[in-house]
Amino acid sequence: MISLGTFPMNIVVEEKPNCQVTLRVEVPSDRVSIARKSVAKEYQQHAKVPGYRPGRAPATVIESRFAKDIQSQVTDKLLRDTLNEAIKEKGLRVITVSKVEEVKIGVDDILSYTATVVTTPAFSLPDYAQIEIELAKSAVTEADVDRAMDNLREPHASYDPIEDRGLAMGDFAVVTYEGSIDGKPITETIPDAPQFLQGRTNSWIRMEADSFVKGFAEALLGAKAEEELEFDLALGDEFPAEPLRGKTLHYKVKVNALNQRTLPEWTDELSGRVAAGKTPTELRELVKKNLEDMAERDFETRKRALAVQALLAKVECELPAHLVEREMNGILQDIVRENQGRGISDEEIAKHQDEIVGAAQQNAKERVRSRFVLLRIAEQEKLQVSEQDLIGRIAEMAARYEIPMKKLIKDLQKHEGIEPLKEQVLAGKALDLISLNVSIREPQAALS
Repeated sequence: MISLGTFPMNIVVEEKPNCQVTLRVEVPSDRVSIARKSVAKEYQQHAKVPGYRPGRAPATVIESRFAKDIQSQVTDKLLRDTLNEAIKEKGLRVITVSKVEEVKIGVDDILSYTATVVTTPAFSLPDYAQIEIELAKSAVTEADVDRAMDNLREPHASYDPIEDRGLAMGDFAVVTYEGSIDGKPITETIPDAPQFLQGRTNSWIRMEADSFVKGFAEALLGAKAEEELEFDLALGDEFPAEPLRGKTLHYKVKVNALNQRTLPEWTDELSGRVAAGKTPTELRELVKKNLEDMAERDFETRKRALAVQALLAKVECELPAHLVEREMNGILQDIVRENQGRGISDEEIAKHQDEIVGAAQQNAKERVRSRFVLLRIAEQEKLQVSEQDLIGRIAEMAARYEIPMKKLIKDLQKHEGIEPLKEQVLAGKALDLISLNVSIREPQAALS
């Protein structure tokens, strides 16, 4: 067996932006010659040449007759083998080979080519065993439990007409209203304004400060049934719909009815309807336990997020542009779906395109950078993804997206999604590890 060290390659490495590296490789003529003879020998054994029995044609005839095909196979084989060797020799962490060009075998029989590869970012791994974050744990109060219990009673509430007084906070007003700006209908002045601002008939509005538009409920205080009112509402700079910020809305309102909500008393019957077999006391204990579990999960989620932020603050590096773009596209799709689900028009979304894209790009960079940091920690700690880990994650995805597991596995295999999924699981294990060792201090405000 001939050692490849006998035929050392000439490799020139040039680093470029966005984690790209160019390799200029020259494979010596001796190795090209050996590869050509090996391929020609295979042809000699199997090729059919007129006038010769199979396997009996002279090497010179084979090399002449199949010169083009032999040269093509030699080039493909050497490219595949030598590029992997060059990457290994130079210690590159390659994500993908983006292109191979300028491939030629010269008259001197030297194979030369230029390969551009995308590598993982170069950075020094910070000390992840000494992460300190500032985080307060939310305590579940009896008032929190009271509110949750009231929410459970609300679907069973009764609504009784109010006849002996005007509207007060906490009541429900049934109103018909019209909105305008400078004497014109709101949607005529600002076509993209939310339709509900324009006007509705017999709309139920809860008398609370943040109901509908800030200030609307306060303007109705004391009003009685059949009463008509007119008032202005100045929208501040924090109003969600940007085209309306700083505008003044004028409303004509007729109060059609006043209602007072009455929540039912907790009885064994009511608590049993909410949670089978539970008494009011048992239901309250269950609600409190659920709130405490939610608070604990929220605490853990925030702890993990802050731990990653603390790590990223110590890591500056370039990122592969194609990975950032792919992550950004996924984020943008999620943003569009979320906004469409909230009833925001495509036209309104398009108006904020630059702002949305900018935020998505920044978010994508943080996600990609955190993934590389976590995967480097996983490598440092020699963490592994077992088959059981992978199957468990796929089962979770199948349940979440309501897709048969076998179909999901086929889809992942078809779109080369198994390896990225393994990386997700591995990054999660690394995050679990650092989360266990996070040191938490109470915020100063909480201590004072």
